[in-house]
This record gives sequence, C-alpha cells and structure tokens, in this order.
Amino acid sequence: MITRFRFALVIGVAALSLATLHARQQPAAAPEVFCNTMQAGALCPTATVGILKVSGPNVQKWIDAVGKYNAAVENATRQLKAETKGFLTPAQTSELDRWMANGINPEVNKILASRNATR
Repeated sequence: MITRFRFALVIGVAALSLATLHARQQPAAAPEVFCNTMQAGALCPTATVGILKVSGPNVQKWIDAVGKYNAAVENATRQLKAETKGFLTPAQTSELDRWMANGINPEVNKILASRNATR
C-alpha cells in the first residue's frame, strides 16, 4: 500500500513538473498596447489604462486623448492614401495598404513585450 502511494506521489510530482515546464515554454500573450482589431498604429484605450496604471479621473482623460489620437492616425492614413493616389502604382498602393492594415498591431505588441522583458 505504501509503495503504491509513493509511486503515485512520484508520478504526480513528475506530471506537475512537466506541466510547469511546458507552461514556461509557451509564449505569453503580448499586452495589447496597439489594438489588434484596428488599423496599424491605433492604441487600445482600455488596455493601455491598465498597462500604464492610469487611475481615477485620469482614466476618462486618457480614453478621450487616445480617441483623438486614433482619429488622427485614421485621418492621416486616409490623407496619405489620397495624396499618393495620383503617383503610386497599383502595386505600390497595395503595399501601402498592407503597411496600414489591421493585423500589424499584434506584431508591434510582441516587439514591445519583448523589449519590456529585457529591462
């Protein structure tokens, strides 16, 4: 009976060790500084509140400021595309669209997270 208990205990400890090792090897999700669902460069208002630890009445001020920033990013992108429409080739315009597309922000967030990890 004691031998079975010891064997079960050893197996349990080994399983826990392997699970912990596996969890450490999995990359952590990068904090969402730049919104993953928005165009390139758009900040996440609510996620950045937590990241920056903004509190009290400053939360709404931050959210308002980020809203203005995101609108400016969107307007600047629209303006850039309009101004370059006359001289960029379709391939160049496609490349510009790729730079500004949704889906780039998660990569930027990973870079920011990796730089924080080294500090």
